[in-house]
Amino acid sequence: MRMIELTALALLGCLGLAYLVVTERDLLKAVLYTGIFGGLVIIATYTLMAPDIILAYVAVSVALSTGLMVFLVSKTTREEVV
Repeated sequence: MRMIELTALALLGCLGLAYLVVTERDLLKAVLYTGIFGGLVIIATYTLMAPDIILAYVAVSVALSTGLMVFLVSKTTREEVV
């Protein structure tokens, strides 16, 4: 698979996951989708040959941000109340 196709698939996956994050009522699942979204952004960034951005993004987005959001969801209700 060529790099441009991999980038396109990663970005298309990001678009689908963004929709799932916005429409999901279970907040823990939404956080999980956000973490997967970050993984796909890492793949897209890797194919664009930007390794320094990947190192910073992995630490901040996938690890720190997801962990913080899981902690915050544990302090509130799991389901979104409309």
